[in-house]
Amino acid sequence: MFQHLRTLTIVFLLGIFFTGLAQQPHRDRAIFVEKKNEFFEKIKKELDEYYQKEQQPKKKKLAVDLSGMDLPTSIDQFKRSWYNPPISQGLTGTCWCFAGTSFFESEIYRLTGQKLKLSEMYTVYWEYVEKARRFVRERGDSFFGQGSELNAVPKIWKKYGIVPEDVYPGKPADQPFHDHSKMFKEMKNYLNSVKENNAWNEEVVLSTIKSILNHYL
Repeated sequence: MFQHLRTLTIVFLLGIFFTGLAQQPHRDRAIFVEKKNEFFEKIKKELDEYYQKEQQPKKKKLAVDLSGMDLPTSIDQFKRSWYNPPISQGLTGTCWCFAGTSFFESEIYRLTGQKLKLSEMYTVYWEYVEKARRFVRERGDSFFGQGSELNAVPKIWKKYGIVPEDVYPGKPADQPFHDHSKMFKEMKNYLNSVKENNAWNEEVVLSTIKSILNHYL
């Protein structure tokens, strides 16, 4: 009797164990691969040539192994609406503005039939100004970075309006891509000095931030 019960218990536990194995979710795998991003490499190459910088050797990175996965292989597999051809944000943290502006361009076309190319950098300019204003009013206790969110786009447009890309391209004509590395570092260092010296004169701070933006953009 006890032997029979023990056998049934073992069979029951083994059944639970193997059922659990069968229900294990698919686990992604990672592999080390050589960094390869033709679009980004083109940006780096052309900006390095513009600044006359020496090219750096490539490094390997950890990436998801996509082999064996059933993934879309073409943009034609998706339903599409009208949109302007994608353009590069270069070496900037302004994806929020490029994505948001593209969305509103498509919405303008859907509602009016007009195909417009609007200036991302005009929005970015005033978003930096507003971030600096908040930095002063909150005595340095607020975020000042390149990133933002899509809702910043309509917020800036409501206050400052918007202009076409050809009116405000936001970079020198001979510069191949946007690059905010030096500009952002200069603004960040300036605001850090404002905080360190307790120099909370909003008019002076915004004037200086605009001066830096005007120099680079």
